[in-house]
Amino acid sequence: MSVRETILRHKLVISKLRHKPLSWIEIDRILQEQSALLEYNLTVSQRQFQRDIADISSLYGISIENNRSKKQYFIQQDTEEAERALDAFDVFNLMRLGNNSSKKIVFEQRRPRGTEYLGDIVYAIHNDRALYFDYCKYYETEVEHRRLFPILIKEVRNRWYVIGQDLDKDSLRIFPLDRILALEVVKAGKFKSVDIDPETLFEHSFGIILPREDQRIEEVILSYSEFQGNYIKSLPLHHTQEILVDNDEELRVKLNIYVTHDFVMELLSVGAEVKVIAPQSLADSIKEEYRKALQHQS
Repeated sequence: MSVRETILRHKLVISKLRHKPLSWIEIDRILQEQSALLEYNLTVSQRQFQRDIADISSLYGISIENNRSKKQYFIQQDTEEAERALDAFDVFNLMRLGNNSSKKIVFEQRRPRGTEYLGDIVYAIHNDRALYFDYCKYYETEVEHRRLFPILIKEVRNRWYVIGQDLDKDSLRIFPLDRILALEVVKAGKFKSVDIDPETLFEHSFGIILPREDQRIEEVILSYSEFQGNYIKSLPLHHTQEILVDNDEELRVKLNIYVTHDFVMELLSVGAEVKVIAPQSLADSIKEEYRKALQHQS
């Protein structure tokens, strides 16, 4: 069974179970019908379906439970990560609509490159395979050949990244997919693995930048204008966000994160709508960036 068929089956199962619980007989019938309709082999045995459940949980963060008394499978929608993953599947289905709907659905024109590798990377993660690929950094022209044991993929600001162990340097590396020129999935072979927990790797990071080894998590307190605060409440900056003050003058929030460059850039993007209350080192960094910007424009 191809990677494409596996991913299509995952998406189909998630889509159907999102609407209502289903028995195995109903799931099997749906897979057979869709196999004939799409001309793909999406059918699996009930035993293989249990493997699908485990894969969907590990790859997409979506938990499929089995109600043994009713003999039905259902999606446990009680986490923010699961909701976001399900939203992503809805977007995928929108993008596959016919031409009659294309003029009524407007997507961002700046589409990321490299997404064609997502299927191969997911397959490699699932099957403990390595990736061999040609890579070119943003500000260089020389092409490098890299070998990576992929651990997870992450989407940040409409860009996809693969995170894994560099097999030549025995260290953690992050590569943006839009800088990968060619990719091949191969057997990993033997190597000294790095102890990494994918669940907690980015737990206190804002974007894609990981902290330095000596960097500590900081308590960040931000004061937003009432206007900008409405956006921050509807789309929190980080899962640790806690509201301290919410009135007609400000929205004050507290975060527990690593202060990295991408977080500083996020604060700069809203200009005077936010004020850093703590830590002072972050406030000083923001002031310095404004000073350099003003000097550059003068």
